[in-house]
Order: sequence, then C-alpha cells, then structure tokens
Amino acid sequence: MSARSILPEIQAKLEPYLELLDRQWESQAEGSRTPTLPHDKGQVNVRAITKALGLRQSQEQHFFKKRELTLAINELARVQGLRGINSRELQDADDRTRAERMYKVVQHNTDLSRALAEREAVIERQRREIEALRAQLALLEETGMAIRTSKVL
Repeated sequence: MSARSILPEIQAKLEPYLELLDRQWESQAEGSRTPTLPHDKGQVNVRAITKALGLRQSQEQHFFKKRELTLAINELARVQGLRGINSRELQDADDRTRAERMYKVVQHNTDLSRALAEREAVIERQRREIEALRAQLALLEETGMAIRTSKVL
C-alpha cells in the first residue's frame, strides 16, 4: 500500500479516536483535567497513538510526515497542554522565523539610524548657515554695510 492511499485510512481511524479523547477531556472537571492524549513527559506519544489505532509501528512515520495528521493531533495536544508532534521541528521553524523578523527589524533600525544621522547633519549645517546669516544681518542693521558672500541666496 502506498503512502498516498494510507492517509484516508489513518484519518478514518484517527478522527473518531481524537473526538473520543476530546470528549473524555471535556468530561473532566475543569480545574483538575489531565491529558487524555497518550503522552510521555509532556510530549505526545506517537507510538501509543499508533497502537491505539491498531496500526503497524512502521506506519508511525505518517504522523510525522503528513501535515494533516500532525495538525489534528497537535490541536488537541495544545488544548491539553502537551507538546505536539514535531514540536521541536516546528519550534525550530518558529525560531528561524523570529530570527529573520529580528534581522529585518535590525536592518530597518539601521536604515532609520542612518537616515536620522544624515538629517541631523543637514540640520546642523543649516543651523550654522542661519547663524552666519543672522550675524550678517545684525552687522547690516548696525552699520548699514552689506557684506559680500560667495554664496548667492
């Protein structure tokens, strides 16, 4: 049997199983619920799910490779406070996404810092020019004498 044709068979067994586990979870008192999904040290136990569904151990791989299966189990795992299937792989992907986002933020901040420094330099140059023009204007007002400058305003 190929990997493609096994998916509907596994899903047909998995969906009612997950619904049963969810009902069992919901039937527990809210303050004292314990996970109904098979788990080991807070992590979903795929081997136990495979056994519970009556699948061969070799079919365990599908729970790691087929996103449809992983998502269904991981949603219930999240509700029950467990780490899901491929949680390390998913966490690594999240970490990579966060690192890329942080890199973009740092790049953006660097660009903003550079633009700010350039603008501050322009403002400082304009301040000096304004001061020089004010000094010339003050001299003109005091003496009536115009000062020639090389710049044409």
